[in-house]
Amino acid sequence: MKLSQKNLDDNLVEKKLLIEKLKELLNTDGSINDKYNKFKKIQNSWFKIGNVPRSQDLIIWNNFQHHIKNFYDYLHLNRKFKEIDLDHNLKEKEKIIFSAKKLINSNDQYKAFRDFERFKKRWKFELGPVKKENKEKLEKEIRNIEEILNNKRKEFELNKDAILSLNYNTKNKLVNDIEGLYQTDSNSIKDWQEKIKTFESIKKNIEDTGPIPRKLKKSFWNNYKKVVREFYSTKNIFFKKIKKVYTENLSKQNSLINEIINISSKDDLEKERQNVISIQKQWKLIKPVPYKANEKNWKNFKNSCDLFFQKISQNKNLKTKENKQFELKQNKLIEDVEKFSGELVGLEKIFEEYFLNNKLSSEKEKIFFDKIKTQLIKQGLKEEESQNKLNEMKSKFMSYDQKKSEVYKLNLRLDKLKKDLTQQENNLLFFKDKSKENKLLKTVHLKIKNQKLEIEKLIIEKNKLLK
Repeated sequence: MKLSQKNLDDNLVEKKLLIEKLKELLNTDGSINDKYNKFKKIQNSWFKIGNVPRSQDLIIWNNFQHHIKNFYDYLHLNRKFKEIDLDHNLKEKEKIIFSAKKLINSNDQYKAFRDFERFKKRWKFELGPVKKENKEKLEKEIRNIEEILNNKRKEFELNKDAILSLNYNTKNKLVNDIEGLYQTDSNSIKDWQEKIKTFESIKKNIEDTGPIPRKLKKSFWNNYKKVVREFYSTKNIFFKKIKKVYTENLSKQNSLINEIINISSKDDLEKERQNVISIQKQWKLIKPVPYKANEKNWKNFKNSCDLFFQKISQNKNLKTKENKQFELKQNKLIEDVEKFSGELVGLEKIFEEYFLNNKLSSEKEKIFFDKIKTQLIKQGLKEEESQNKLNEMKSKFMSYDQKKSEVYKLNLRLDKLKKDLTQQENNLLFFKDKSKENKLLKTVHLKIKNQKLEIEKLIIEKNKLLK
């Protein structure tokens, strides 16, 4: 863009100010290192400023170079700093040579020439001298590179039309390759990842391929941009679809986790075993799911399932223990009846204990009643009388005082709640993940809290009945 006269004049003023700052460096106090850093800043600022009026261009440049030389002369009075500066310039010029060598293999001779001119400008105007033993070698290398690039440029100019035409055909083929990527159907994430990788490679090849005929530039680049947009559009549609599927599948996983949590809070877990196994099979069918989210959900799901089966195992052990205790109680009641030698009222007490605190198996119950009947006969009752008395005792306790009946029912509920509470508290030991985000852990804590509240309520109710 052409600069206005005002812009040119402003740039001239800025450059004059930099020259004044450069002059002042030699006369100000401060360390040599500090002055050098300020000097480099001035240099960098100079080359960032645009053009000046043409009549002043050479004058201002020569003035600037004069003071640059003066500063370098000043620096060279300091031997240590001179060495630092020479080494710095050597490294920077070696970097230029390294970058310039890459231009030799460029397919775009116009761009290669522009880049090399930029390197030359920095070499000549921005960087200072190097040690004498390095100067000749560096100068020879940069000249050789320049010669090779000039020869390649001349060769390019001789075969320009053919090269431009070849570049055009090459780029068009690459554009067709991009079209083939998004026109081929694929529902695989892996396939699309490969497509994206290939797409980026093709784009780079198009950029690295040299210039094309000027008259074909506009139509080619319009077509190229259109194809690139189509690729991105097709890619975005696919990943939006995948994202939707991901969201749905994550929702399914969370739903199954909640199902396991709800099932684990039920009383008869053994009945739910097949249901849980079915849910586990459903989980395996849910695909695809993002790896990280799937890993987190799987951990929660597995922990929920593990806890479910651990609770079943606990319940079995507890039931086995209860059954043994129950069996002992049954046997003791039967034994107490067998050994009974007191009055009828004592026998009724044993019967009351059976009725209020136990429920014998049908087999043991028959034995128990037979033993009662035998004892009634021992009390002097006849067969028919003993049977009638037994029926009377049964009837009596079946219509037992309402208050005691209520207490009995409350005791049953309290026993069950206390057992459940113990079980839930034991369940807490199985949790490896004790974070606040663990839904299953939250559920267990909530259930424990509610059970404790209900136990307190029932105890109050029982105490009222017993008053």
